[in-house]
Amino acid sequence: MPNILPSLLIAGDMNYCFDNASYHHSHRAGKPKQFMEFLNTHFSDCLNPRNEPHAYTFKRGSTMSTLDYMFAGQGIASKMSDATNSFLRPEWTDHALVTKTYTTGLTNCGKGIWRANPHLAKNPRYRQKLADEIERFVATKLDYNLSAQDKWDLIKRKTKQVTINFARHHDTWRKARIKALQSERNNLLRCYRNDIECLKLLLPDVEGELSKLQQEIVEIQMLKAGRRWLEQSEKSPGYIKHTIDQRVDQRTIAMLKHPSTGEACLDTETKLNAAESFYQDLYTEEPIDMDCLNTMLGHIDRTVSPEDATMIMEPIDYDDILDGARRTPKQSSPGLDGIGYEILYLLVSHPSCRDIIHQIFNDAVRSAKFPKSWQASCIIILHKKGDKSDLANYRPITLIAADCKVFTRIMNSRVVQVANRIITPYQCGFLPGRYIGDHGMSLQVIMDNAQSASWRNPSNFTAYAGIMLDNAKAYDRVHPKYLSQVLLKFGFPEAFVTCITNLFFDNSIYVNVNGFLTGAISQRRGIRQGDSISPVLFNLAIEPFLLSIVNNVNLTGYSLQHVKLPHQIQNPWISPAPIKVLAYADDVLSFVKSQDELVELQDRLRVYNQASNAKINYSKSVAFPLHGGKMKDTDGQQVKRYVTTQLRMKWYDSHSTGYIKYLGYPLWFANHQRDVFVSELLGNIRVMTDIYGSRKVSLYGKANIANTLILSKLWHVIRVVSLPQEVLKKIKSTIYQFVMSGLFPPLKANSFFLPRDQGGLGLIDIGAQQKSLQFRYLRVFLLGNHGRLPGFTYQLLTHALRLTNDVAHHALPLLFPSARYKNTLNGLHPFLSMFNAMDICSLHRDWDRRPTITTIMSLPLLAAFNPFAVTTDLEFMTKDSVRRSCIRDFFAYDLAQHSLQFRPRSECPTPTTLNKVRRALANHQISFQRFVNHNNAGEMDFLPFVESMIYQQHPIFKLPNRELRFVMLDMANLDVGRHYSNQLSKQQWKAFYKNTMHYSARNLWYRMIHKQSSNQLAMAQRNLKHAASDRCTLCNEVEDAQHLLISCVHKLDVWDSSFNEFLSYPKTADPQLIYNSIMHFKLKHYYIYNYDLHITIYDLFATIMRTIWRHHYQQFYNLIPFNAIQVCRHIRTELLRLSNLRQLSH
Repeated sequence: MPNILPSLLIAGDMNYCFDNASYHHSHRAGKPKQFMEFLNTHFSDCLNPRNEPHAYTFKRGSTMSTLDYMFAGQGIASKMSDATNSFLRPEWTDHALVTKTYTTGLTNCGKGIWRANPHLAKNPRYRQKLADEIERFVATKLDYNLSAQDKWDLIKRKTKQVTINFARHHDTWRKARIKALQSERNNLLRCYRNDIECLKLLLPDVEGELSKLQQEIVEIQMLKAGRRWLEQSEKSPGYIKHTIDQRVDQRTIAMLKHPSTGEACLDTETKLNAAESFYQDLYTEEPIDMDCLNTMLGHIDRTVSPEDATMIMEPIDYDDILDGARRTPKQSSPGLDGIGYEILYLLVSHPSCRDIIHQIFNDAVRSAKFPKSWQASCIIILHKKGDKSDLANYRPITLIAADCKVFTRIMNSRVVQVANRIITPYQCGFLPGRYIGDHGMSLQVIMDNAQSASWRNPSNFTAYAGIMLDNAKAYDRVHPKYLSQVLLKFGFPEAFVTCITNLFFDNSIYVNVNGFLTGAISQRRGIRQGDSISPVLFNLAIEPFLLSIVNNVNLTGYSLQHVKLPHQIQNPWISPAPIKVLAYADDVLSFVKSQDELVELQDRLRVYNQASNAKINYSKSVAFPLHGGKMKDTDGQQVKRYVTTQLRMKWYDSHSTGYIKYLGYPLWFANHQRDVFVSELLGNIRVMTDIYGSRKVSLYGKANIANTLILSKLWHVIRVVSLPQEVLKKIKSTIYQFVMSGLFPPLKANSFFLPRDQGGLGLIDIGAQQKSLQFRYLRVFLLGNHGRLPGFTYQLLTHALRLTNDVAHHALPLLFPSARYKNTLNGLHPFLSMFNAMDICSLHRDWDRRPTITTIMSLPLLAAFNPFAVTTDLEFMTKDSVRRSCIRDFFAYDLAQHSLQFRPRSECPTPTTLNKVRRALANHQISFQRFVNHNNAGEMDFLPFVESMIYQQHPIFKLPNRELRFVMLDMANLDVGRHYSNQLSKQQWKAFYKNTMHYSARNLWYRMIHKQSSNQLAMAQRNLKHAASDRCTLCNEVEDAQHLLISCVHKLDVWDSSFNEFLSYPKTADPQLIYNSIMHFKLKHYYIYNYDLHITIYDLFATIMRTIWRHHYQQFYNLIPFNAIQVCRHIRTELLRLSNLRQLSH
């Protein structure tokens, strides 16, 4: 106990006055002597100065005393400051509010950088004040001899001054008045402490005004919170997320290790010193090797065209600047000047500033001249993972002046189009038309091919290893000379290169640590993260390294390998060009098959590092065999040995624990590794459902949260990775339980997946979503739109389809399940989701354009016939010899008769089967598909099959992505339950979800429409134990949904009273009419009487329904009798509250 006394704080209502000078103290019996001695010895009074009367903290009637205290141990007493004693409304408490500020000294937070309140831009008085001050400043005080850059910085400085002054005087009168009244009250208590009669006379007026003002603040805050919740909780999952997220731990750094000494830094000064030392070292360039630089430049084989160079250097139009300032991201932090986009737009659009800002932007392009505010920035550091005290585990994000970001955004829009034409297709990061998932899919296909070849064709198999490289602080280590030389080599204009070099280097940086800024750090290398043009600049910087791999004859790269023995192959096939490297910005994956290739890769890395200051973190890099198994041959064993012993990299294979990730996609080789990922995935989803399940929102709100906050992270994975159906079922079950939240009777889960305008909740079905995501690839493969995929990705995937299914064309296994019979794909292979998506689509219309003869002859034999039932006579159709056959094996096309004719027995590989097929056709046991006859000559073309896939008269492959998920659902013929109601029109359902209402009212209304509300009849029909009868406990009539809420005489009294009070028509309640109105969501024939009451008819009905429901079940669960008068009183109170919410401005 003695050990904790110095840091102990004792606070609360002591029910005793410790004031020695107090009348109450001296005349009170039973003084706690020992306790008082204990306090005097070990503690200090935090609220009352020594030898001064104690301030009153308790008042009841005319009695006032000091009962509330705060005592601090000697170790923390010095850290306590700023005591307050504030009066609170007597209706709330008879005690005062006492506070004391405690400063821990561990995570002391500073003020950070000043930021202008962006909401001021919407304030008419501020806008006018700023406009007047800027006009006056430019006209009378701005020196016209200054450069445009200096003028602009002075204008921004003036803007800051105007904004600060306005904000200081913009505080409300109410807050100022409360502060003055509290001070006045304390003065009265001090001056008339011993004159009770005088206090009785003077205090009531002061305390009465204080009470009134405090109540107004509380009511306004409650209304604002209530309105925000009413309007946003159902429709804005982001709002719910922000009310839950706790970011203090992410923003506050308790301790840092000094990068030089390794000592723990606990106070602010040492933390700042550690950060300054770390980042000064990070941003200080190291000498580069000029020979290595020239070697890197020699790999660049493409240049910017003269037309593109001219386009990059074109003057910037004022309208482009204005448009850039108008685009205000919802969450964007300003730079050191504190001016965000909202206020920047006011400056840019000001007539006095137009010519100045226009000149600044064009001077920046032509002459690389910038305002000083563009070359000073603040860095905030965000923890990634690992030890929080290690600065290497933080990502530095640069906060740049908003006007500078407008400039770089304009330049980026020009550069990125040019870069897209000269950067290798193996780089998929941050370029238009390139997608991270394409690399994920490519790797999945490569790994599947390697695994199949390793055990199906081991004698011809070559083992490869994938090398995932971790670039340490990749953006922050780019050398300025390297970047400028690379840009010039690519053919970018010299003026543009100078502009970029001057803008990004030799700047001043200040690191923000817990709200305190370090001293100025000179940035002599590194591309700042947080700038829109930085990603494309880094792509250009790393491009020579990628080219040194792509064009390297000593690196063979991975080519698709045969998965069958030569004598088993029926359709000859040539492998596409090998893939040597895949990159997403600095995430680089390369493929090697021998130690020589690995050493060559290491040498290319060495040259790149010495040319650019890059650094590979081998301890965080990972190598893995593409087939997942042991490296059995000599080359493979040498690769593994070199990786683990020389490079000290992690080696991952089927015997490793857990899984690894590539670009966010999980990789595994064995079920036990997949199970680790699945367990983490399910655990994370359950944690999120537990967190968001505590929020009071309706079924609709829960579905919205599930779509955007819980399931959204799953879509990235399932686009590329196939998961077991059992896993998807568990996720669906978890989400269903989250949405349903124990409501009874339960709604059918499948009904939740329907669109909201069809009576569903719009909950995303995982299976349907996974299928719809596959159309990115299916459209390319089947419509021939190759431009949507990089050429190598298209070649890899289409050749893999041909190879694994041994077919003449990649479209065959996609369109015809029978063409997949011979495939060599393993389990949850990369094409499984594509096959599932195609299998749910079927041919639905007459053949306007029939397939060519060449196409027909390449089809699987079974695809030629209409579906048939397998009888004894047709069992032969299920045999392997038939399933692996093509139409050309049994038929030839007769051009004269425009139909298929049987081949002679001598030309058929299985004459016996030929006879059986002939007999089945003659006996009409099987019949040809409609597309078989009347075909024309031509090349192989599968578009007629694709065009025949129709959904409600619309070609499936031409539907927008947002509709495909619902198409997949509809084609799956979901069972939505017998109670599901489709009586409402789309417009009525849209109105139902558009109207704001309490979550319980929306749930109740929704369940009533679908005839799944809880009542005695429903529970009795389900034979529930606690449902002894189907009778109403109030009137003994059969209690269905209509009776429970409307028809019961006690409930009907509530409707009658409410209609009479709030409606002009009708004045009396017709139970059947009310029920029909609720069930069909048609309330247009009801009219609100009191126009001063700002509610809608939907508010009235929803409030009556949920209040009746709540009071009914209070009787059921809490044995509180149903009282119609009390119910009407609660309805009236709730409607007045809603009316106040409607009036309150945002």
